[in-house]
Amino acid sequence: MSPSSRRRAQTSPVAALTALVVVCAAISCYATVLDDSLPTADRDLAPAALSNVESTLADDSGVVVVSRLSDARDACPDGFSCRVVVAIDDDRRTVGPDAPADADADSTRITARVEPGRVGFGTLRVEVWR
Repeated sequence: MSPSSRRRAQTSPVAALTALVVVCAAISCYATVLDDSLPTADRDLAPAALSNVESTLADDSGVVVVSRLSDARDACPDGFSCRVVVAIDDDRRTVGPDAPADADADSTRITARVEPGRVGFGTLRVEVWR
C-alpha cells in the first residue's frame, strides 16, 4: 500500500462509535464507584447554625452581645448537640459540652460588646454534632 493511499488510518464508523460508547461507560462507572466510596456528610449543619447563633446573639446594630451567650444553644438545630465559643482577645467564653473530633464546625469574625462601653473584635465558633 502506498503512503498516499486513501484507506490509510481509517476505521469503520460502527467500530469508532462502539469504542466511544465503551470508553464513556467505563468513565461513568469509575466516577460512580469513586463517588460512592468517598465519605460525605449528610449535610453541613454548622454554617446554618452559625448564622442562627449570630443573629440570636447580635443586637439591632449587628454587634454580638456576649451577655446573651446563654441563649445561643436555643438557636442550634433540633436533635443535635452544639457548642458555641466566643473568643475576644484573650477572653474566651463557651456554652455547651466539649465537641467530638468529627463535629461539624464553622466560625466567623465578629464585633462583640464584652461589657457596657467595651467593644472588641473576635471570633464566633459553632460546633454541631449528633
